[in-house]
Amino acid sequence: MLKATVVIDPGHGGTIEVGGSSANNAISFSGVLEKSMTLQFGLLARDALLALNSADTDIKVVMTRQTDVNLGLLDRAKVAKTNHAERFLSIHFNGFDKTARGVETLIRPKADGNVNYDDDKTFARRIQKAVIETIKAFDSGVKDRGVKDQKVGVLSDVALGNTAADHPCRACLVEIEFIDVGQVDALLNTGATSPAVRQAIAKAIALAIFDDLKDG
Repeated sequence: MLKATVVIDPGHGGTIEVGGSSANNAISFSGVLEKSMTLQFGLLARDALLALNSADTDIKVVMTRQTDVNLGLLDRAKVAKTNHAERFLSIHFNGFDKTARGVETLIRPKADGNVNYDDDKTFARRIQKAVIETIKAFDSGVKDRGVKDQKVGVLSDVALGNTAADHPCRACLVEIEFIDVGQVDALLNTGATSPAVRQAIAKAIALAIFDDLKDG
């Protein structure tokens, strides 16, 4: 039987910075805040994961937040440690110059103490592939920005509960497109098919996590 705990972390939230976590970063072309989108997608991914449960599958999903509140980066990671989670996914969106596009997934570098680097990279590649392929089915303009090493506080192994001797929690952070681009905003927020696109991305993320757990 597959039994596991997954932590989904909708980035940002609230109105003030807390423990290195800003209240909001990106803003969509039509004015939708990143913090609102991360929560929406996080809850959709949670529901999609729970829908995969069956007689021989028991996946528990824990959210770092379910409302418009902010938590410090290390406190978000510690939710995984407290709940003995096997997977931790932080969800974010990018914004830059209203033209840059693409999906990227971040993992903590080996040089910054990642004791779970290879497993994290495998997990991140699954998430990246799932999101890219799903968006591409609706919009061929998406770019694959790849899996990247980046020192991200929310992916701290110590906070996640990983040690060199025991590192059960694979973790990554996905940046789902640049929402300050009008075409992306229509795709994810304002267009007629945006609800279907959001559901499709959430289901793809859930299946990627499920497959990683099965193969883990």
